[in-house]
Amino acid sequence: MTSTLFISISVFCLIGAGGLAVYAALYGSQRVLEERFADLAVKIRAAQGVFDDGEPVDDNLGRLLFRWAAARVPAPRMDTPAGEKLSDTLMQAGFIGAGVAHAFQVFRVMAAVSVGFVAGAIALILGKPLGGVALFAILGTALGAVAPMIYLRRRARNRQNAIASQLSDTLDLLVVCVEAGLGLFEAIKIVGVESERQKQEIGRELALVASEISAGASLGQALRNLADRTAVEDIKPLAATLIQSEQLGAQIAPALHASSDALRTRRRLRAEEAAQKTTIKILFPLVLFVLPAMLMVIVGPAVIQIIRTLGH
Repeated sequence: MTSTLFISISVFCLIGAGGLAVYAALYGSQRVLEERFADLAVKIRAAQGVFDDGEPVDDNLGRLLFRWAAARVPAPRMDTPAGEKLSDTLMQAGFIGAGVAHAFQVFRVMAAVSVGFVAGAIALILGKPLGGVALFAILGTALGAVAPMIYLRRRARNRQNAIASQLSDTLDLLVVCVEAGLGLFEAIKIVGVESERQKQEIGRELALVASEISAGASLGQALRNLADRTAVEDIKPLAATLIQSEQLGAQIAPALHASSDALRTRRRLRAEEAAQKTTIKILFPLVLFVLPAMLMVIVGPAVIQIIRTLGH
């Protein structure tokens, strides 16, 4: 009787343990997987500048006016050459997201209307005639429409220069991480986090590369996207080198070393080229501004003395 009860309890415990194991295998790992995908989605949205977590938005006057204008200003067509160029410029300037092109278009229209209205009001206050007021308004509108595009291109150029200057140091950090035993993906992730913490432009790009790889993209595709987003000339050969090293199974550290040395060589050559160009660029200020002033200082007293002598 006791042995039969013991066997029944043992079978019951084994069945319960098996059920718990099946439940943990089916639902526990799925929950962990869902949490990981949710965290990955948040990282991707954060990298793209999209935040839709349901938090209340501060509806101030400026935001309400922007929404009102966004509902009436049509979005630019991205399938046209002008739309593709605008999208590339926005990505190079660091504005990544689904609605950034429309937002920039709305901001341009609002800037043109605002500057045109202010210019017309200033002309009216100064007592200009009706034609002068209209001319001021037209010039202000043109300035308000052109200024955001100039700012965007300047920001994209400055960002490209910053990424190019930070690339060699970033490669050195990647070499250190790879030689320490980390894989290339983990090295990119760690260096991206540390660079982003130091407020470097390349840190956000590397974090976005790590997010794309975590989402299922290959390393080659993520590096190609990085080269397309930044449009930095030094990143394209680096991406090609890393892709070939991965496909051929070669070691990554020597490839990174060679790429870092090549980047430093190109930076030195560009610096020498810029130094050689300064002698030509400085010629025009010297002829237009410095040389006349020197002539006035050197020849001026003699000319004044000659004029006084001839006058007497």
